[in-house]
Amino acid sequence: MVKWKFIASGGLAVAALAGCGTVPATGNNQGRAATLSPGATTPPASPVSTATGVKVRSRSAEPTSSAGTRSPAPASDPASQAPSATPTPATGGTGAACTTSAQKGECGPFAYPQIDGTSGNPSVGNNVWAPISGWQSTLYANNPGNWWVIANMPAGNTAVVSYPSSGSNYGRALSSFSSLYSSFSENMNATSATSAWAAYDIWLNGGSNEVMIQHDFADNGACSGPNATFGGSGGVPVQHWYLCQFGSELVWKLTGDEQSGSVDILSMLTWLESHGYLQKNSTLESIGYGWEIASTGGANEKFQVNSYSISAS
Repeated sequence: MVKWKFIASGGLAVAALAGCGTVPATGNNQGRAATLSPGATTPPASPVSTATGVKVRSRSAEPTSSAGTRSPAPASDPASQAPSATPTPATGGTGAACTTSAQKGECGPFAYPQIDGTSGNPSVGNNVWAPISGWQSTLYANNPGNWWVIANMPAGNTAVVSYPSSGSNYGRALSSFSSLYSSFSENMNATSATSAWAAYDIWLNGGSNEVMIQHDFADNGACSGPNATFGGSGGVPVQHWYLCQFGSELVWKLTGDEQSGSVDILSMLTWLESHGYLQKNSTLESIGYGWEIASTGGANEKFQVNSYSISAS
């Protein structure tokens, strides 16, 4: 299985509010280890990057059902690097400040006070990080709390193709935060043919560590890793989460589906530090929020963010 991350050094190269652009990016991939055994408390040691100042935009693949693991992304070919020459027209996309169908199209950066504590204004990206033949994705964005994607991914595809998402950069030590909460409201209008899930994607320590927080699922299996309870402060409800591990990627999965709610990001990250999954004195690089999309059954599907905020202190 493959893991990709897109890194734009020195900041995100994005267009102005009313326009869209593409982000120069580099990719890498690496294999994944098996999921942690139940009750495991300490993962195998992994190298930690000493790179500094990187801004991370990323996506990675993982199992989609309890029956087995996700297939690798299909080998690329010329037809897989762009949308079909005669795509199905997207619908529901009028009235947005920015629209883009480019593979790595970006909207923003936006002046958006509902996300604070960052090193710059957030943006929203189409982020088709593993294109396959027949993919289509059009992003419509007004700001990180009001945007949507009309995606059409081939029926039966089992590898993540895209992670349309907002992105905000931090470059701060976790120890510099006294709190880090986030609230969300989204709808991916899933059908029986959908394979996708709503998730935060968090990068730490110069891009050497990735943590996801997944809360709304369509064709995505549970895992049998360690579990923990978070919430109870900052307006975050007390909820039960399971921890999955795919190579160097750590994934918190909510028990059940939730389309709107809030999470205590700082508590979930410091738990990983105190239990040996992250190095002590870790640095938060970036937080993304959106959906990993593998399939929409070959039909247009609207993935919509209705509200989104991050409160840091």
